[in-house]
This record gives sequence, C-alpha cells and structure tokens, in this order.
Amino acid sequence: MPVQETVILLDIEGTITSISFVKDTLFPYVTNNLVNYINKLWGKEKLEIDLELLREQAAIDSNSELEGFVPIVSGDNAKQSIIDNIRWQMSIDRKTTALKQLQGHIWKEGYENGVLKGHLYEDVLPVLNKLIKLGKRIYTYSSGSTNAQEYLFQYSMYGDVSNVFIKYFDTKMGPKNSVTSYTNIANDIGVNCGDILFLTDILTEAEAAIKAGCNSALLERPGNAPLDPEKSSTFKIMKTLNELLEN
Repeated sequence: MPVQETVILLDIEGTITSISFVKDTLFPYVTNNLVNYINKLWGKEKLEIDLELLREQAAIDSNSELEGFVPIVSGDNAKQSIIDNIRWQMSIDRKTTALKQLQGHIWKEGYENGVLKGHLYEDVLPVLNKLIKLGKRIYTYSSGSTNAQEYLFQYSMYGDVSNVFIKYFDTKMGPKNSVTSYTNIANDIGVNCGDILFLTDILTEAEAAIKAGCNSALLERPGNAPLDPEKSSTFKIMKTLNELLEN
C-alpha cells in the first residue's frame, strides 16, 4: 500500500534536489556575486534587514569558541567585515538563519535573471502529484530559508512547481537535528507527529524526527554521503520517492 501518513515532510538537499546543485551551483553563485550584491544595496533597507540578523549572529558567535570567527565591526571597515564574516560562515557551511536568509536573497536575483534553475530529481514531481491525489499534504523542511526554498521551486527546471507544497519550514522551527523542531512543525500544521513522514538523507535528522514521534525514511541519492549501515539499519532506505507508492 502507498504511504499511510497524511503529511509528507521533505528535506530538500540530497532528498529531492542533488547535493551537487547546492554545492556546485548555488553556493558558488553567492561567492561570485556577494561583493557586487553588498555594494549595490549598501545603505538600503532591503539589505539592512539581512545585515541586522548577521550582526546579531556575530554578537552571539563572539561569545563562542568557533574556529576562525570573523567579527562584524562598525565604522570604515564595516562593509568588509560583513563580507568577511559571510565568507567565513560559508567556509564552514553554517546553517544560521542570518546566513541562509541573505543567501536566499542573492539566489533570488540569479533565479529571476535566468542564471539559476532549481534542480529536482525526475521522480519527485510525478510521485508528489500522485500523493496529492491520494490526499497527502506536502511540506518541506530545510536549512535553507523559506524564501530560498520557494525560489527553487518557483524557478525550477520544470517551471513553477511551487503549488505542490503547502508550506515551507526552515530553521526558525529549530535545528534539523533537534527533537523539538519536529514537534514545532507538527503543532504548526495542526497534526500529531505520528501523522508525519519525514524524508531526509541525514541520519541524525531522521533520528530526531523519530524521537519526536514522527516517522522517517532515508534517501540514498547519487552523491550523498554514505549511510552508516549499522546506525541506519532500523530505517527504510529509499533510492527514489517511487517507493512511497509501492505495495
């Protein structure tokens, strides 16, 4: 029988889009366009909202022991310190809301000018559309900002497919390896955790979802990090989403 849960909650990177798209296309786009973007919008409210989040995060980080931390300063060196802080965060692949929000806004320009097209595995849309016809509700939960998620689907390689998803969740719900994040999402949707099937390629995320009372399965896509055979042995491991429809 097809999947029994009423809510399908999807990770994005490594689950429905390839890791290589994120690592080899999206991240380099930010790196290559960061300085021009900052210079173009410097002093404008659109950018200042993002910069305020970055300053708040830097204040938190200043009290930590993160290796290579780059402070954000005021005065003549303010702009360069912000650029350097962003580059530092990206170099260690941080998932802070501040960084992800700024990245999403930079990607938006790339999508709108046609340079970027959101990648989706070929099985994703056919399966999700069939699940919707079966009455399933589709959501995403990613470390990327909700805006960045929406842009990926709005400007995908298959056109605008954003209508497939009811809502996008990001780290405002909490870290993806935190149990409370999944209870927060269930509460937001208005269902019990047991009504949710969370699909991801990351074992610690799947474990957190299970501890919250959700159900979870793991995706083994090309280019994903290998799963630990012992630790992942209790999970259903899928090659494609087609397995959600199998008897």
